[in-house]
Amino acid sequence: MRAAVFYGKKDLRVEEIDLPPLKEGEILVKIRACGICGTDVHIFNGEEGSAKVTPPIILGHEFCGEVVETKSLLFKVGDKVSIDPNIYCGVCRFCRSGKVQLCESLTALGVNLNGGFAEYAIVSEKQAILFEDIEFEEAALAEPLACCLHGIRKLEINPTDKVLVIGLGPIGLIMLEILKLYGVYNIYGYEIDDFRKEIAKRQGIKEIIVEDTDEKFDIVIECAGTKESIEMAFEKLQKGGQLLVFSVPSPKTNVLINPFEMFKKEARVYWSFVNPFTQKLAIELLRAKKISLKHIITHKISLEELSQALSKRYERQLKVIVQP
Repeated sequence: MRAAVFYGKKDLRVEEIDLPPLKEGEILVKIRACGICGTDVHIFNGEEGSAKVTPPIILGHEFCGEVVETKSLLFKVGDKVSIDPNIYCGVCRFCRSGKVQLCESLTALGVNLNGGFAEYAIVSEKQAILFEDIEFEEAALAEPLACCLHGIRKLEINPTDKVLVIGLGPIGLIMLEILKLYGVYNIYGYEIDDFRKEIAKRQGIKEIIVEDTDEKFDIVIECAGTKESIEMAFEKLQKGGQLLVFSVPSPKTNVLINPFEMFKKEARVYWSFVNPFTQKLAIELLRAKKISLKHIITHKISLEELSQALSKRYERQLKVIVQP
């Protein structure tokens, strides 16, 4: 099969590779769509992923496809499946306490196990979620949607809350759709890209704020991942407010905050990591049309175009989908 193999910093090669035979409990998935995530860009640039990356490896963890061979009693040939990439040991102290995302032996498809930037993937039945009535391109977004669901349910959200989403890329726009499900109508945004502002306004953002506004917010959700955006998130928080730092900044990013200000605000600050127990919910929301994410897909590319896509942004870009 053809696969985009990552060999190290900015070294990605499309090659023909052989697949091993299936083991019991595994399925062979013909990949129909795989999203490019900010984590893929970090890894491509030589930084860390959710788990330690040891090349050579096939990246891509936002993927779905069709079962073409099976050694599982749970799936048959022709089934459409969304793949949860994160694999937990089940026995460490975090797994046993229900905090599987903090697993001491976390591994992940597309990070340190072969993932979705390929024509096929061998996947354990435990990682596959059956779906129907969803287009493959949108089903590939179940994983980032699941991550957003995990993060946002840390917050206590009321429909009357005044909410600021910083960064209106794919993740910020997914957060917007989830907030609308909660009945929130005072949703503001901060973004510097005109195309992304345009999409956000179309999808229901009440107003795009400017950086030097004096407005404060009951909830701030940070989705941009820069030093400036994270510091802005702390600064825009209202007294008694809640902050979710959801972005994945570079491991080298350090920020300055004023703990005394946070103390006076009695602020509640949360971080969020991966998608424990939420990907099936994501699939159900997509299937039931409670959430639609088609509007965030702006580019569909081949494996041969992947290296270029990881190197720089396209014009008017949101989510890029690889179709092997």
